[in-house]
Amino acid sequence: MKRFLPKDVAGTEGRRWFGLDLAKKESQLAVLDAKGEQIAQKRFKTTRENILALASELSKGDTLALEVTTNSTSIARILRDNSEARLIVSNPIKTKLIAQAKVKTDKIDARVLAELARVGYLPEVWLPDEDTEMLRHLFTDRRSLVDRRTELKNTVHSVLHRNLIHAKHSDVFGTGGRKWLEGVVSGKEEELIPDLDRLRLGSLLTEIDRQDALVNDQDSIIASFIATRPHLRKQLDILVSIPGVSLVVGAGLLAAIGDIGRFPTGKKLAAYFGVVPSTKQSGESSRNGRITKQGRSEARWLLVEAAEHLRKANGPLHALYKRIHRQRGHNVAVVAVARKLSELVFHLLTKQEDFLYSVPRQTIDKRSNWRKLARRKVGVELKSASKRAEGRQVLYGTGISGKRFKTKIVREAALRAERIYEAIIKQRHESETGIRSEDLIFDPTTPVTADWEKGAQESCGAAARKTPGPESLSFILHTPKI
Repeated sequence: MKRFLPKDVAGTEGRRWFGLDLAKKESQLAVLDAKGEQIAQKRFKTTRENILALASELSKGDTLALEVTTNSTSIARILRDNSEARLIVSNPIKTKLIAQAKVKTDKIDARVLAELARVGYLPEVWLPDEDTEMLRHLFTDRRSLVDRRTELKNTVHSVLHRNLIHAKHSDVFGTGGRKWLEGVVSGKEEELIPDLDRLRLGSLLTEIDRQDALVNDQDSIIASFIATRPHLRKQLDILVSIPGVSLVVGAGLLAAIGDIGRFPTGKKLAAYFGVVPSTKQSGESSRNGRITKQGRSEARWLLVEAAEHLRKANGPLHALYKRIHRQRGHNVAVVAVARKLSELVFHLLTKQEDFLYSVPRQTIDKRSNWRKLARRKVGVELKSASKRAEGRQVLYGTGISGKRFKTKIVREAALRAERIYEAIIKQRHESETGIRSEDLIFDPTTPVTADWEKGAQESCGAAARKTPGPESLSFILHTPKI
């Protein structure tokens, strides 16, 4: 059998370091020995057969480094599954910052990768599993469809603006606005617009409808993909318990995160999303600036979109938004909520618990809706979105009837927790001691489900013996000793 690597490589003793510069048609390989001297280089066609041949000649003590490209994930999996060598997948952005050169060729890039791997100065990236990679592809396809739809809508606005037509509706693509646009196209509206632009508007509206159908179909595909994978289904059910997190937001966050166990803390996850402030330190001076905006921009955008809804829901995060909004304005406050949301996602996925301040009926509706999308696409029957009685929140099984009343109780409880949180933060700023945790039945700064349910169980039991009414809302949490 013909060998893939040169004879000099096969006869080298000790550790070997391989740098692989990938390209679409041909790739470049550089090999270094333990002393850092280049012993061989090879250029070959980027085919599965050649990658398998390379993997078969790698030994346990070898290290192979390559940069992230379009086909790097597939090649990395082939090398990982067919050899015992250590594999390093490098972040190309950070690698370029380390190894910038005026003369840049494939041979130089391959050798630099091998040298950086040898000295341990190569920034690695996580190699996603197949489910995470596929979910990322599905979400990227959806983002492309949405971008195309947005482009078409902007073109409609441009046509109207060019013809000095002012829309009669704030949202021209809403129910009323769409009827008005169709009237402009058909000539029923008294708007002066050339016939060619009228035809163009009609074509644009038809294309927007087609894009809407494609986006909805892509949502069904994403839902069915998650539904057929139990671990993703459970994680999505947890995430949608957060106000503002829908199927799209939850799936996008799961695609970006992958294995939550690779993040040791919530702060690390927030840094991965790029919603932490940048820091510049020199000597004794240290200054924090704007957020780093590192990581996946799509996931960061989803966090901010969800934070826009989460800031309106009663609870400590609403109090956080109000406090920062008074000091820094709306944009900074929303990003602060997005940062807290990223840490919240970490804790919920790690502990496998629903959001403490979730509204049960809204959560069940969101879970049911994405299950309907999956069932419509693949016809898979899933378990009910609502949990069994022993696993439900304390509001269930108490004898209290009425969806609206249960929702009102939960919202009042979240509002009380918000007031306690505001009092604790205010006390911290005004004095060194602050409010002691033992003086509180429930401390929203360090929320514990058992403490939350302890007060709620007493409240629900008392309310169940009464006719449900506004006066029973006061039982949900005791007033803190402040």
